[in-house]
Amino acid sequence: MKWIVSIVLFSLCLISHGQQRPQFTQYMLNKYSENPAYGGLERSLSIFSSFRDQYSAFPGNPRTFYVGADMPFYLWNGAIGLTFFNQRAGVFSNSNFKVSYNYVMGTPVGFLSFGGRVGLDFLSVDGSGIITPDGNYEGVINHNDPLLGVTTYTGAGPSWEVGSYFMGRNIEVGVTVSELPVHEYSIGDGKYLRDMTFSLFAQYKYRLNDLLVLRPSMLVKGDRAVIQGDLGVSATYNKNLIFGANLRGYNTTSLDAFSVIIGTNLGKKYVVSYSYDFGLSALRTFHQGTHEIMLSYNMQRLIGLGLPPKIIYNPRDL
Repeated sequence: MKWIVSIVLFSLCLISHGQQRPQFTQYMLNKYSENPAYGGLERSLSIFSSFRDQYSAFPGNPRTFYVGADMPFYLWNGAIGLTFFNQRAGVFSNSNFKVSYNYVMGTPVGFLSFGGRVGLDFLSVDGSGIITPDGNYEGVINHNDPLLGVTTYTGAGPSWEVGSYFMGRNIEVGVTVSELPVHEYSIGDGKYLRDMTFSLFAQYKYRLNDLLVLRPSMLVKGDRAVIQGDLGVSATYNKNLIFGANLRGYNTTSLDAFSVIIGTNLGKKYVVSYSYDFGLSALRTFHQGTHEIMLSYNMQRLIGLGLPPKIIYNPRDL
């Protein structure tokens, strides 16, 4: 049974990393992680960090760490930012670093932004952690497979994505396309394929009263073979407390989890939030759910308005 779990996890991580970016339940709270064109639209320096522990009862379960920062850069009529994430699943590890720029223009009904992110993937597979049906794991490891060794296989290659984002008074819509055209690079003696993925995000803000604001949201993402959707709603009470719920999947083959989200401000500049995913798929009998925690910071003041005016020295005799 142990070798079956290892092979399944290894296969899952190859599929997820080759075709999709890491999964986050709190996508509606950290929009820049999903779309580079959202950079700077919060009009200040914003920093987000997340940790996700997925399928917590599985050995070698997927774990993802993310940190990203973005800020307006008015000299270029837009914003700049960077992201880093590391995801581990089974014997597979992927570290990804990107920088971004997006151009923002004003329209009569809101802001329209176009941007892109480019960087590098750093991949590794721990050969000593692979377990095969005919392998010998007492003493010296021997997979009894001519294609498998006990070393760590590594590889690196480019990664990119482009996106557009519209922010109106009450409506927000964003589209992202990643890894187009499709490309591949070497990892050990094999090839790692970076396939095209896409996402569509939409959110509506509804102010129920002076204290309560509701934000229903939708995220549809996929590749050339599979599409999956998230449908959720978050609520902010008195600009302080955050509550939310999210459903991932829309039919029997993509139904994955129901999630609850809670959060609060820590002073004026920090927000901490936590989400828990209750499994709905056939995997629910094997895992205890998924935990995700996020900490964000916003400077809460306008920055980067431009260079200071030129100093003109004009001495006068009095």
